[in-house]
Formats: sequence, C-alpha cells, structure tokens
Amino acid sequence: MRLKLKNIEFTLPNRLIDAVITDKISDPEIVNAINTLLTKSKVINRLKNPERARAAKITKTKEKIQNAINLLRLQGKPVNAYQVAKLSGVSYNTAKKRTNLIVFAN
Repeated sequence: MRLKLKNIEFTLPNRLIDAVITDKISDPEIVNAINTLLTKSKVINRLKNPERARAAKITKTKEKIQNAINLLRLQGKPVNAYQVAKLSGVSYNTAKKRTNLIVFAN
C-alpha cells in the first residue's frame, strides 16, 4: 500500500521524537501534538480502515469505467478494454479485469 504523506504528517513525528529525546518539550504539549496528528491525518484513518478505503477506490473505479462505457456507446464507438482504459483514465489491466461491465455494454 502506498501512502502519500503531507509535510506535516512526515515532519511532526520526527520533531516529537527529537523533542522527547532532548527533553525540550513537556508532556501536555506532546499529548496535544499527538492528538492533532491523529485527528487531522487522513493517512492514519486510511491505515485504520483499509477495507473501507479499498471499497471506496473500487467504487470510484467502477464509476469511471461505467461512465466511459456510456460515453463510448453514445458516440457509437466500439466498447473494448483499450478504449475504456483510455477514456476513463484507469490502467488497461484494470479495465481488462472489469470485463463484466464491458461485456454487458456490447
């Protein structure tokens, strides 16, 4: 799984570790910083709920493919995996995996 970290999500844990090691920060500040990181971080939420994130991504992909199929049908062009991938922006392999959506379009 690839995670895209924002600058604050990458630097804040490092700064907290450095502060704890050098005793430059008191406990309430550490707690507040950690709470801020946990509540505002989408990365943490994705790590906590990978099934929900995966389901959302699959739904988006299916919608993209379905929209591409509908557009190809309206234009009277052939509906195949290559055309669907090109139009929808998903990879060819993903479009090929979703052939069940493409087959019903023909």
